[in-house]
Amino acid sequence: MSLDGIAIHALADELAASLIGARIDKIQQPDSSTILLSLRQPGQTDKLLLSCNAQTARICVTTTVKSNQNQPPMFCMVMRKHIEGSKIIEIRQAGWERMVEIVCEGYDEMGEKATRVLIGEFMGKHSNLILINPQNNIILDSARRLGTDTSSYRQVLPGLTYIVPPPQDKVSLMDLTEEQMVGFFVEAPANMSLKKILLNNIAGFGPQTAAEIIHRSGINPDERVDFLGEYDYSRIWQQILWLRDIIERKAYEPTIVSDGRKTIAFAPFRLEQFSQYEQRTLESMSVLMEQFIGRKEKENHLTQRAGDLERIINREIERCEKKLALQLDKVQEGEDSEHFKVWGELITANLYQIKQGDSATVMNYYDPEQQMITIPMQANLTPNENAQKYFRKYTKAKAGAQQSLVQAELTQDELNYLDSIKNSLQSAQTLDDLNDVRLELESAEYVKAKLTKQNRKNKKEPEYKPLILHYGDIEILIGKNNVQNDYVTTKMARNNDVWFHAKDIPGSHVIIRNHMAQRELSQEVLDFAAHLAAYFSKKPSLLWVGCGNTDFLIQANQDFVKKLNENGYPHEYLENEGGHIWRNWRIYLTEFVPKLF
Repeated sequence: MSLDGIAIHALADELAASLIGARIDKIQQPDSSTILLSLRQPGQTDKLLLSCNAQTARICVTTTVKSNQNQPPMFCMVMRKHIEGSKIIEIRQAGWERMVEIVCEGYDEMGEKATRVLIGEFMGKHSNLILINPQNNIILDSARRLGTDTSSYRQVLPGLTYIVPPPQDKVSLMDLTEEQMVGFFVEAPANMSLKKILLNNIAGFGPQTAAEIIHRSGINPDERVDFLGEYDYSRIWQQILWLRDIIERKAYEPTIVSDGRKTIAFAPFRLEQFSQYEQRTLESMSVLMEQFIGRKEKENHLTQRAGDLERIINREIERCEKKLALQLDKVQEGEDSEHFKVWGELITANLYQIKQGDSATVMNYYDPEQQMITIPMQANLTPNENAQKYFRKYTKAKAGAQQSLVQAELTQDELNYLDSIKNSLQSAQTLDDLNDVRLELESAEYVKAKLTKQNRKNKKEPEYKPLILHYGDIEILIGKNNVQNDYVTTKMARNNDVWFHAKDIPGSHVIIRNHMAQRELSQEVLDFAAHLAAYFSKKPSLLWVGCGNTDFLIQANQDFVKKLNENGYPHEYLENEGGHIWRNWRIYLTEFVPKLF
């Protein structure tokens, strides 16, 4: 998560503007890493959430209702004792660190005024929530207690003196001069990236902020630092001033970036480095944090569910591949058994001259050159018995090979089926999509059903919800899994509809609705549907798209590429001058063919 010192500064500014003067009415601890403060002030109630979870550490005003634990943890009880009923008199960032200090003023058990400070350290796996007495800097308690076994630099335990996290030798963004900045670049190793130079020297900068400064300056981020000149330094400095101005004026634009399927990043300003993706500006940093974390938690849940299903599918695929390999070995053994038949026939043809023993040398009349061949024999058997033994071996191997060939075909069908389920899983975008995949695995008895028999009886039939897209006013149906494929093809499609499917690989059934043949479908519509069938098929190792900017297919290609971008589908796109002509085809071949090898 890209919560750096700049984002913390924006959050602290926002919270200070709206929450100073608020009284802490109630304190809850929904889980071990989360504190929820219910705040009250004239005409306004808020809930302030602080989390020290390693993946979702944050501070923000929240509207999410979290259930409280039956028995409040010790940290929650200490918080209630010391700051419940207190007034928030200050919210500040500690330097440019990823830390927020909430200063609370109330009364102790003796009725005397007392100040307490709740410190939120939002530093990934090192995050923590700590309550201290600022008069003597003694720790009252913390969400995560850290002893000597965790850190040699500092311990976070009740009764110990609070020590701030190790300071970083960096220059404040607001105090930085142009000469200092230039010095960072001049003194840096020639192989150090421009982003890392900013990251190492300016307090509050995270990787994303540093990358944004370099991107906005228009300098290639891979440029060697020893190739920079005064003009380059000036461009970088202008972007430093741009960021400083935003902070000074508090002119934040809380922005969340998404590629259509998942959230990518967020910042208190627009991120031009992600200009190819959707960017939404929200009304506050708190709303941004809520949405970003909410999406991330949902995506993480989907990723975890998908990962569990993928492990099951991969396990079954591995089982089938091993079984298929054994079956094909048996088939090969049958093919290799022809020499047993030859040996039996050669022995039979030469019975009159072969004597009992451990071998027989005869002419191989199956050989065009009729070379002599030595056939191993079992000495305790007669020549005729040896011949019959070889015929039985041949017959048994051939019968086994025939049976194995049938089984191998069934195993290959199962592999193809599992591959199609895996493709459905990879295309899944929602929890419903994943549930459909699991139900299919259950029906195929690859996993046990989660529901009891009684519940299964009462369970309604699943709703078939194929993906529906429109090209103008033309409706296109897309099955996202095997069940939906069957449904759109056998139940929804009509005689005059047009059906698409990628050849010889698992993928979606795509249907262009054309009831009663009311219109002649344009080539652009047909091409778009073909692109969709390719898109929703098993992902290739390379998807390459090329088109001339005056080609009659340019719109269909642009629509397709837009869909690829929206869904984060890896691809390469080349758009060049001209139309559907041989000159462009030669360009595409020179670009594309080398990538195949």
